[in-house]
Amino acid sequence: MNRKNFSRNDSGDVLGIPMYLIIIMIVAVAVIAAVVFMIPKGTRTMNAQVTGNALLAESPGTDGGGSFTFSKTYTIWVKVASNDQRADPISGATVTLVGAGDAGQGKTLDNGSAKITGFKPILDANVNEAYLTLTVKATGYEDFIDTKAVSVIRLS
Repeated sequence: MNRKNFSRNDSGDVLGIPMYLIIIMIVAVAVIAAVVFMIPKGTRTMNAQVTGNALLAESPGTDGGGSFTFSKTYTIWVKVASNDQRADPISGATVTLVGAGDAGQGKTLDNGSAKITGFKPILDANVNEAYLTLTVKATGYEDFIDTKAVSVIRLS
């Protein structure tokens, strides 16, 4: 029976064990990287478009200097379809709008449309224009992102 003897230095520490740990960590990182690489990515692309209220604009009245909260809430409709010749509507996609101090989310229906309600933008002091970022996620599709999907403007 062969026994492996680890040599000891003058202080009695066992030498060689840290090298084994380093090798085990390198192998573990390689295995994790291989598993992450095997996760399937979306193969199809989609297109999304704001079909109503792509421009939100209000006048602050006499309150023109500081932070400005819009006086009413908005409903924003988004249409999601596949990005091919057929342009089939995509149902069950998650649609998110973020920006101008607010966020909203909705799911697309069978006809590919999503309704985001209760959106009430806020513009900080000295900010007269902002954009809402539209993000759409659906199973089997690459994520769709539009950083300037909706314009929010404080009229002077």
